[in-house]
Amino acid sequence: MPQPESQTAKSIFISYSRTDREACIQLRLELEKAGLVVFQDEAGIRTGDRWLSKLQQALQSCSAFVLLVGQDGIQRWVGAEVQVALIRHLSPHDDAERLPIFPVLLDDAKPESLPPFLSLFQADRWQSSDPLSQGLIEVISTHSIRADGEMVFEGCPFLGLSAFGKGDARLFFGRRLETLEALTYLGDQQQSNPEQLHPSGSATYTRWLQIEGNSGSGKSSLVQAGMLPMIEQGVLWARTGFEHWQILGPMMPGKNPLEKLAETLEQGLIADPAKRNSLDRLERLKKDPRALAFTIKDFKQANSAFLLIVDQFEELFTFADESERKQFDVLLATALKDPECPLFLINTVRADFLDRFEYLPNLQSIYNNYCKRYFLPLISIQGLEEIIEQPARVARLDVSEITTAILNDAKDEIGALPLVENALWLLWQQRQDHKLSGEAYRGQGGIAGMLSQQADALLDRIEQQAPKKGKQAALELLLALTRVNDEGRNTRKRISRADAVYAAGKGDSKLGELVLRALSGERPEGALNTGHHQVLRLVTIIEEKSPQGDAQQFVDLIHETLVRARAKTDNTQQAEGYWSTLYRYLEQNPDRESLRQQLSFKAKQWQNSKTTWGKIWSLCYSYAELKNYRKLSIRVATLEDRFLAWSKRVQIALLLLLLSITLYAAESILWIQQHDLSPEMILTLQRFRLGYAPLPVLTEKPVPPGDLMMGEQDAAFIANLGENVWYFGVPGKSIQITRPFYLGKTEITYEQYDYYVWKKHRAGNTEIAFPNTAKGGRGNQPVVNVSWLEAVAYTEWLSKQTSQECRLPTEAEWEYAARAGTTTAYPWGDELGSNNANCDGCGSRWDNKEAAPVGSFTANRFGLYDMSGNAWEWTCSSWSDTFDGSEQQQCNEDTSDQQNRVLRGGSWFVGPDGVRASVRYSYLPDNRTDSIGFRVLCSSPIE
Repeated sequence: MPQPESQTAKSIFISYSRTDREACIQLRLELEKAGLVVFQDEAGIRTGDRWLSKLQQALQSCSAFVLLVGQDGIQRWVGAEVQVALIRHLSPHDDAERLPIFPVLLDDAKPESLPPFLSLFQADRWQSSDPLSQGLIEVISTHSIRADGEMVFEGCPFLGLSAFGKGDARLFFGRRLETLEALTYLGDQQQSNPEQLHPSGSATYTRWLQIEGNSGSGKSSLVQAGMLPMIEQGVLWARTGFEHWQILGPMMPGKNPLEKLAETLEQGLIADPAKRNSLDRLERLKKDPRALAFTIKDFKQANSAFLLIVDQFEELFTFADESERKQFDVLLATALKDPECPLFLINTVRADFLDRFEYLPNLQSIYNNYCKRYFLPLISIQGLEEIIEQPARVARLDVSEITTAILNDAKDEIGALPLVENALWLLWQQRQDHKLSGEAYRGQGGIAGMLSQQADALLDRIEQQAPKKGKQAALELLLALTRVNDEGRNTRKRISRADAVYAAGKGDSKLGELVLRALSGERPEGALNTGHHQVLRLVTIIEEKSPQGDAQQFVDLIHETLVRARAKTDNTQQAEGYWSTLYRYLEQNPDRESLRQQLSFKAKQWQNSKTTWGKIWSLCYSYAELKNYRKLSIRVATLEDRFLAWSKRVQIALLLLLLSITLYAAESILWIQQHDLSPEMILTLQRFRLGYAPLPVLTEKPVPPGDLMMGEQDAAFIANLGENVWYFGVPGKSIQITRPFYLGKTEITYEQYDYYVWKKHRAGNTEIAFPNTAKGGRGNQPVVNVSWLEAVAYTEWLSKQTSQECRLPTEAEWEYAARAGTTTAYPWGDELGSNNANCDGCGSRWDNKEAAPVGSFTANRFGLYDMSGNAWEWTCSSWSDTFDGSEQQQCNEDTSDQQNRVLRGGSWFVGPDGVRASVRYSYLPDNRTDSIGFRVLCSSPIE
């Protein structure tokens, strides 16, 4: 259309690549020959800082924008100029003030090379050797805005309640200006020369863009259908200095954001599916906060950057596992702060969850300096008009009867965008002769009424397929997919397909599947497909793969409009839902979600209890509470189901407890008599039966690597040894412990060993006997009267219980741990002192009488108790009179080998010399006495 006469004297801006300079010169001559003033920037705008401002000023004074597109397409500077031109074209509401854009395709340039937003403008093809067509000169002269008359879309151009994806870019209208504005928030904010940009993580260079907005504002569509296609065309080069972009995602955090991140990285970075290893990537992400940054740096290339898209960021606050959320937080923050890591982040988040960022402390700490926030307001009336008329134009549809009516209905609606899209989608199904009917629109109650009528009709169809229970089952499923909130701020809640089927059918899987398929838009078997009146889809079923490669399906509401309240007006003082039937059902069951959350919390608390008594204490004992929980659809074999089952069992058990005590006590007495055990074992047995599982306590920190001069070092002492030198490691030997390991803080106790024997008996292996009781009793006393063979068998069992590699220590490991960095006769010094250990003459109350309870004396520097005295300790080393290397490098665990094994540490009945750090003794592996026990080592340094 013609521009005002006052603008006709303004110049024509020509945008071109350097490779097309000759064509540009020819175009300029053609236009000047026609009497037009041409602005052709050679260097001025593209040099120095604030160049974008200069470009904006130049375009402000131009009346038309001519874009030359050669075989190289649109790159670098041209892309930046196109972006500014598009903003100037889209910004005014009045067409008379818009900047006309004229794409000109040179030689063999293809229309597909145009960015999505330019595909709407009619493009002219021109050979630079030919004269410019008079028609093109005419429209440029009159500053006419021409739409692409050849662009025709087959099928429905409206997406209904579904979000726009990258493939829908050419149908994405109403938000194009917001798209271009949001893109300017990434990269350099000072408009430096892009060829000289050096991203440094400063406040002027932004790599994190957060798209905020209310539910229904179209955040996901803006990113996927608006921003991503433009980014892939290189539009960010002007502000970031990066021309090529690797898109990672979009991903949604879900319950396990680290798993989603691992899968997103593998799929985005590794083209060959056979070479992907999401599980390995997941393990790296879990272990190291720098893993994401290093991954990106491993794949980076010159002039390329990576863009991670995280949609529905609020799932980190409402749905994600806490430990994974914390690691996800630190991974993103670490990568964004790393100036050498070319990772950019775009995330979408609902505005009503912005106060939850305290749950992401690492990202919160860089929020103000590293994040640019773009608030996406609810779509304007002008935007809604565009999403009605522009798709209709490319699909050759007549919307003249409905445009004004829809805009009038939408102006006061908070959730207008999805409602309008849904109405258009439905009217397209009912079209006649390419015309959307105003009568059909009014007859179905407008944008809100159409959604409500469609949804109610779907419930009626489900009820027909499953009489007397289908509608109720569908409402139950929709309720399970909703987090009910105050004031109608209900939100979606994604659940697994199995949970969805159970919620709908309450155990009837056939009914549950029928309802789920109907709500997801699947046609019933036998229904005719006429091409019209397609079935409404209220839920989506998404299949996702775990890092282990297992596929799992999840169910989600297609849009939150289904469960949200409409804005209150003077006539509606009470909240009303867009779909009144479902909204009323949610209001009638306000406590269902809170009950579910309460049950989930209690079940997790029960699961995390570390002892049987703790689990029993965490169960529910209230009959009234259990009755309330029965309202919920709890799937069989879930944690909540097990919790309720155990709660019911315990209630019954309490009634039977008094009757059981007598029989239980009698059976326990018989048991200890059969095994020749002391009466104290009755209580121990009950603890085992109730879940008490005493296992060795290892050092909190590993014993660190280091060097050691093994054996006795006191020359004066050695001089008096005579023939007994080999019992003190003479001559000594220098050894090196190269890897850390964990060692039992104390010797294995009777209680720990008794538990092992009891477990073996329970498994049917009654050949393993309980060791004879020592003088001091059982319980916390060090277990004695066990042979080397029995000690080895215990370590093998312990390895399976703890999923660690446990064994007896080598002689070298034992002495290194006992000395704990000292070179003195005893771990505490060269003098014996008093009450530092238990031996004949050590000054303790147990001297030469019996073993002391473990941990009765001060620990050494490594936190190890009783390394001197109390009980000899088996090692896994074979005896050798002198050190020959086997004491460090070999662990003889051959149970058929009858060589003597090394004992270390002394015991309660030997003298002070017998508890020196260097003392050693040998014993046959199948022998046992009341002074020999053992302790365990895990995470051995021996390879």
